[in-house]
Amino acid sequence: MKKNNIVWVFIDSVRTYYSNDDRSRLKFMDKFSEHSISLESVLTSAPSTVMSISAMMTGFPAFLLGQNYNDFRHDHDNFPTLSSLLERNGWDCNAILMHPDIREKLTAVNMYPRRKWPKGFSHSKWWTNQEIYKFLSNVLEDENSETPNKPKFWFIDYNCRKDPTISDLVESTFNLFYERGYNHSNTIFVLCSDHGYPDPSRGLTPEILKQRKMTHDMFMTDDNVMIPFFISFPELPKNIKYKNLVSTQNIFPTILDYLQI
Repeated sequence: MKKNNIVWVFIDSVRTYYSNDDRSRLKFMDKFSEHSISLESVLTSAPSTVMSISAMMTGFPAFLLGQNYNDFRHDHDNFPTLSSLLERNGWDCNAILMHPDIREKLTAVNMYPRRKWPKGFSHSKWWTNQEIYKFLSNVLEDENSETPNKPKFWFIDYNCRKDPTISDLVESTFNLFYERGYNHSNTIFVLCSDHGYPDPSRGLTPEILKQRKMTHDMFMTDDNVMIPFFISFPELPKNIKYKNLVSTQNIFPTILDYLQI
């Protein structure tokens, strides 16, 4: 069995391509592609954050995990997660999630223990991207020193909405891990989104959707269900573009296969 770290950085609702709004592909993604395998045709299991990520973390399609967002409750007995299997084999697994509702429903990842949260962070609040970065920078070094011999799985949650600094912030996040000893020789790195967003050319802006009492997860169009996805494995080639269609459900068994679990 290989004992590599895993660093998974996720940005909510980023499209695969550049666009003139806040859901555009991040510039850092092109830079990161030079150090990773770029999966250029990745289909998400559901255009909904909790259901999409849960499918990634279990390898099961979203419709088997739950019928809709409001009623979603992850069944851990029947659907083991990447975190549960890693923990069983000695990993320390931690997620930092920005939205209170997501923290409660997205149990397919292991939220960083509340008793160890930095001062000033409350479960009742929606944390900004900058606060997520501050949280991570405060706890990352402590975790490495507390359990130095355990491989780590970090899942970091960002949001692209109304944040023109998000690309630079994601780059700073990777640099933070690099500075703390995580590198492409000892760590599996993942950079992706959960789903896209209806393109402005369709006339479906967030404001119009709200006015019509519609949500983005009602649309099964390419701009909404295709996602940017990059993954880097130690010892494997980098700067590769893979154009064949891939499902996000394929990621879970691929990582386990690489780790020989």
